[in-house]
Amino acid sequence: MSPVPRAGSPRSGQRAGKPLLGCQTPRLFTPPLRRLTRHTTRGYEAVDFADAIGEPFLPWQRWLALHALELAPDGTFRFRVVLVLVGRQNGKSTAKRTISLWRLYVDGARLVLGAAQDLSLAREQWQAATETIEATPELAAELDTVRRTNGDEYFRLVGGGRYKIVASTRRAGRGLSVDELNIDELREQRDWAAWSALSKTTSARPNGQTWAMSNAGDDESVVLNQLREAALAGRDPSIGLFEWSAPDGCELDDRRAWAQANPGLGHTISEQAIASALATDPPAVFRTEVLCQRVDQLDGAVDLGAWRACADAAGTLDGARDRVVTCVDVSPDGHHVTLAAAAELDAGRVRIEIVRAWSSTSRELATELARRDLPELLVRVDPLVLGWFPTGPAAQLGADLRGIRALVEAMPAGGVAGRMRVVELKGAEAGEACMELAELVGARRLVHPGDPLLDAHVAGAGKANRGDGWTFTRRGGGHVDAAYAAAGAVHLARTLPPGIDYDIADSFG
Repeated sequence: MSPVPRAGSPRSGQRAGKPLLGCQTPRLFTPPLRRLTRHTTRGYEAVDFADAIGEPFLPWQRWLALHALELAPDGTFRFRVVLVLVGRQNGKSTAKRTISLWRLYVDGARLVLGAAQDLSLAREQWQAATETIEATPELAAELDTVRRTNGDEYFRLVGGGRYKIVASTRRAGRGLSVDELNIDELREQRDWAAWSALSKTTSARPNGQTWAMSNAGDDESVVLNQLREAALAGRDPSIGLFEWSAPDGCELDDRRAWAQANPGLGHTISEQAIASALATDPPAVFRTEVLCQRVDQLDGAVDLGAWRACADAAGTLDGARDRVVTCVDVSPDGHHVTLAAAAELDAGRVRIEIVRAWSSTSRELATELARRDLPELLVRVDPLVLGWFPTGPAAQLGADLRGIRALVEAMPAGGVAGRMRVVELKGAEAGEACMELAELVGARRLVHPGDPLLDAHVAGAGKANRGDGWTFTRRGGGHVDAAYAAAGAVHLARTLPPGIDYDIADSFG
C-alpha cells in the first residue's frame, strides 16, 4: 500500500497565541494494514521501554514507534526497511537510540549495527546509547563489555547482544549478520556501494530491519531518492516511509509548513530558532535542512533554477562567428575532455555551446582523442582564442596546446585559423571565470542550448574555496570539465579587446 498524504496542520487543540507545536503525524506515510494494537505492533513495547528508562518518547516519536514496528500477519516485522525523513534537530537520533536499546534488551537482538558516511556520526549515537545504559541501573547491570578502540567500537551485553559501529563504505558490514541496521544521514550516499554492502547484512535475520533516518537531500542523493520513490509508488511493500516534510511549493515563512516538517517544534526546537535559520540560510539549505524538502542541489556553484531559465535550444552562434572564442579542459581523472565555445551577443549576454567532448574509460585514450581531433576542429570553428587552465588537469595537454597554433597553420585550411591566439588562464583567473559564470547565470545574461552534457557538469559543480573566491569542484561522482571549459570560454569572450576585425569561418560541424 502506497504512502498517503496528510493535511499539514499543527496539533489539534492549539489555540491562537499559543506556542507553535510540531505535527505528530507525518505528511506522507505508509498506512498500517490494520488497526494498531498491542497484538499488531510491537511499538507499544518500545514505548513502555522508553518510559521505564526515564526517556519517554515525544508524541511524534511514539507515533513512529507504533507504525514502524507494525507486525505482518505471520508475526514478523512488516517493514524490512524503515525510511524516516524529518527536519534537523527534532529528536530522530533519540528515538532511534531508544528503539535500538529496546531491541537489544527486550527483543533479544544479537547485533545492532550503526553506520554513517562520517564514522563520528555513528560514534555519537553509539556513545549516547552507552551513556543511557550507564545512567540506568537496570540496564547497566546487564552491560558486559565496552570497547572503544578506534575502528573496533562496540558494547556487548551479558546475554551476548552487541551494538557495533562502522563507516558507510563498500566494505562495511561484510561478514556480519545484523538484526537492526541503522544508517544515519542516508542523503549523503551518492552511489550504491555502501548500501549494497550494508543492506544485505539483515537478509539472514527473520526480523531484520534497516532504519534509515535522514532529512531531505538533493538530486545526487541517489539511494535516498530511489527508496523514497519506490515507497511512494508502492513498488516495494517491505519499505515503510514516514516523512515529516513541508508541502511542495510552500512559502519559506509558512508557519504551518514549519510545524509539518518539524514534529519536535515546541519540544526540541523553537519557533525562534527556525525564524533565525530563515534569516540566515540560503533558500535551498533552509528547504532541505528545516522544511525537509528535496532540492536540486545543496552546495552547488550555479543556481540550477536560473540555469534552466537560461536555456535556448533554438539559438545559435551563427550571428557571432567573428568573435567566437574557445576553451578546453580535462577532468582530474583524465577520462573526459571538453571543448567549449562562446561569444558575446547583444545587451551584454553571452552564449555558450559545447563543440566536442571526448570520453573514455582509459585515462590516456580520452586525451589522445582530443589531441588528434583538436587541430581540425579549431580550423572549422575558427576561434579568435583557444584558452586553457595550465595549473589544472588540462596540463596533461599543455605541450599540445602550446604548440597547437603551429599545427593549425600547417593544415591546408588553416590560413585564417592560424591567427588564433592560445591563452593560458592562470592564477586567480580560474576563480574569476567560475564566479563570473555563476553571476551571469543568476542575472539571466548567459544563454546555452540545454546540452545534456553541460547541464550535468554544471549540476555536479560545487564550490572549492580559494582565498576570497572559489572555483568549481565535483560534488560527487562524475566530471565538471565541461563547466570549467564553459566558464573559461565565457570569461575570454567578455575580455576580448574591442575592435578586432576577423573573418567569419564555417559553422560547427
